[in-house]
Order: sequence, then structure tokens, then C-alpha cells
Amino acid sequence: MDGMFHQWGTSQVPQGPPHVEIIEQPKSRGMRFRYKCEGRSAGSIPGEKSNDTTKTHPAIRVHNYSGPVRVRISLVTKNQPYKPHPHELVGKDCKHGYYEADLQERRIHSFQNLGIQCVKKKDVGEAVSCRLQTQNNPFKIPDAKIWEEEFDLNAVRLCFQVSITLSSGDLFPLEPVVSQPIYDNRAPNTAELKICRVNRNSGSCRGGDEIFLLCDKVQKEDIEVRFFLDSWESKGSFSQADVHRQVAIVFRTPPYCDTNLTEPLRVKMQLRRPSDREVSEPMDFQYLPSDPDEHRLMEKRKRTEGMLHNLKLSSIITGSSMSAERRPFPTAKRTLPVSKQPVAASAPASVPAVSAAPPLKPPPTSFFSPPPGQLFTQQKMEPSPLPASSSDIWKYLQAMSVDSQPKAVPVLPFPSGTVSTGRDARLITAARGENTVLHPYTLHYTHLTHVLLLV
Repeated sequence: MDGMFHQWGTSQVPQGPPHVEIIEQPKSRGMRFRYKCEGRSAGSIPGEKSNDTTKTHPAIRVHNYSGPVRVRISLVTKNQPYKPHPHELVGKDCKHGYYEADLQERRIHSFQNLGIQCVKKKDVGEAVSCRLQTQNNPFKIPDAKIWEEEFDLNAVRLCFQVSITLSSGDLFPLEPVVSQPIYDNRAPNTAELKICRVNRNSGSCRGGDEIFLLCDKVQKEDIEVRFFLDSWESKGSFSQADVHRQVAIVFRTPPYCDTNLTEPLRVKMQLRRPSDREVSEPMDFQYLPSDPDEHRLMEKRKRTEGMLHNLKLSSIITGSSMSAERRPFPTAKRTLPVSKQPVAASAPASVPAVSAAPPLKPPPTSFFSPPPGQLFTQQKMEPSPLPASSSDIWKYLQAMSVDSQPKAVPVLPFPSGTVSTGRDARLITAARGENTVLHPYTLHYTHLTHVLLLV
């Protein structure tokens, strides 16, 4: 660092009256102003050429003079006339909001331990009054002029006042010089613009690709995304609603001036603030040749044709296999001897085959249950003559007492499973049919009941 300053000091300068030059400007953006209540150091103002590997700080040089000097550094407003600023300089040799020190004979003077401490809005009047009381008014602005406008608390300038020592021993003040503005990095309208990350850095030369961009705090009404290369320039399209919480922007890329690119083309992309024309560090963006099938229609058509072809082949294969299955094959017929059971004459001719099962025990014969095999056979029975009078009917009913008849035995219900024999199957089939023939005993009893009702 000293070698750099020594090189600056030995440069040839034309002779003339002594004057001050700022050879290292303070860095305009990237520094945050600290409040006193934060209880921490306000940091050190970096130089404009400062980077991650080399640290520099604001520096001045006094031309056409060699000897001790007295330097005072204070803060003034960004706009002219340069009025005392309510913010303060803090650090070594700082008091009442300004820096002052007597320096030895050197042409180059660097200031490494200077920080900016901001005040609250309610304390602005008190801070400005303190500047006037301590004669901290480099450009002698009248008091009435100082209070005309509000103070911009997001930007300041450094004012360097140098006094040289004459041969008589008196101090002679030189013309004060001011630095470029220093902006508070905390305020979105003055903060340093920086692109932190993007989800993609390439797109079609026709534009319209959606990009998500992460950045430091920006104002949604005072920001734009700029694409440029040589004399060509265009802006990404987005609305204020596409700026998310001041740190993310969703936009669509603009089309390049030549939409018939045959090879990728690299351009620059950066953020820009229209109010002060401040820009961020540019990053590369690559425009790609346009795809003739942008919506992948040919690919979809080929995929659909392939699916239809596969379906056609599968249907052909399935049809051939089904025709082969339907073709009759000559097979030898095997016959098994089946024992035939006697079937009543009134039974149907065709009876479906039923799986063999243990035979059911037939219920005993009673008045309501005919003997086996006689359900559908009408026996020739001579009906008994009915009595002519009511007394004869009563005698007839007494003669047919229940005690003289065999007790009824409950008939077993038809099994729900497989019927064992062909006779049982025929019984079930006949019982479920419409033309069921009732037993003669049942007919006779029904007839008697009808006669009683008539009497």
C-alpha cells in the first residue's frame, strides 16, 4: 500500500498554487450506516478500488506543497449546496461528528479508521444544531438555507478541508473538496444492486423464457433487468407484482435482435435502477438458436404414431391367437358307465347331471307327505260320498279325528347345497315349477274345508 502511495507521490505534477486532490474515492455502495444504539463499530469506509484481496481507503494528495498539514473531514449533503449533514463520522481522532488531525510532511494521506454513524429522524434537528455550534460548516451556508429542505439520510459525501502551514507559522486553509456520494446499503432506493443467483442463464433467441432472479433489496417501481451487447439493448418484461419482497424478480427474457441465430451467442445481463442509472455487475446470458419445433409437436406426433402402431400390432396378435383357440381339435371321447335309477313316467325327459353326494333319508309317510316317488303320480282313488245334511257332516268330521290319523312328521327342507340323487333333483325342480300336481290327500282335505265354509 505504501508503495502504491509512494508511486502516486512521485508523479510529476505541474507547478501552481497548493490544492487538494482526492486520489482514492470512497466506495459509493456496499456500506451500511450504523445507529449508535446498535452498540457496535460503524466499520471503516472502503476505497473505490477495494476488493476481496486488496483493501484500500479514501486518500488525498496535496499538490505543490511539502510540510505538515491539518486535515478536517466532515459529512455534507449529497446535493448542492453542500450543507452540514446530521450523520456523524466516528473513529480515531473524531469528535462532534467530524475528524481532525495534524499530519506530518507527506503528499499522500490515507484515512483507514473512519465510519459513518447515522441518527434517527427525530434527532436530526439536534444534530444539525450541534454542527453549527462547532463551526462545522465547510461552505459557510447560511442558517436559513440549511433548514429549507429535508435532509437525505440515505446518502452523504466526505468533505476534506486541508490547512497548510505558512513560513510565518500561520495556518492557511485550502479550498475544500468533496467526494462522490456514499449510499446507505440498507435503503432499497440507494442500495448497491447485486444479482445473487438465477435459475437459468440461457434461453431461446426468440425470448419469452421465464427466469427467477434473486438479488439484494430493490424497489419494485424503480428496477429493471437489462440485456445488452455492443449497440443492442433490451429489457426483460415483468410487472411490479413479479417483484417478491424486494429480493426476487420473475421476468421473461426479451427476444434478440436476430432471431435466426445458427449458433449460441453470449450477451450481458444486469440490474439497473432508472432513478439514478445505477447498475449491478453484469453476468453472462447465452441466447440459443430457435427450435423449429418449439412446442415439440413432431415429437408428440411420433410418439402418438408409435403408440397406435403398437396397439394395431397387439390387436392383430390377439385376433390370431383367439382364432387359433376357437379352432376345434379332434379329441377322443371317453364314456363312463352311469348307473340308471328308475324314473317316474311323469318326470321330465332331460335332467341335468348332478354331482354325487350321500343320499338323503326320505321322510316317513304321513297325511301330508306321500310315499317316495308318488309326488307327481295321481293315484286312482274313489272319493268318499259327502254327507247331505249338517248332522251327517258333523259325524263325518268326528270320524276323521286327528288321533286316528298318523302323526305328522316335519319334512326335512331341501338342501341348499348340491343335490345328491337324480330323484331329489327332480323333486326340487318339480316343486319350483308352475304346474305342480298336489297329492290326492291334500286335494281331499281342501275340498272338505271348502264345503264347511259354504255350510
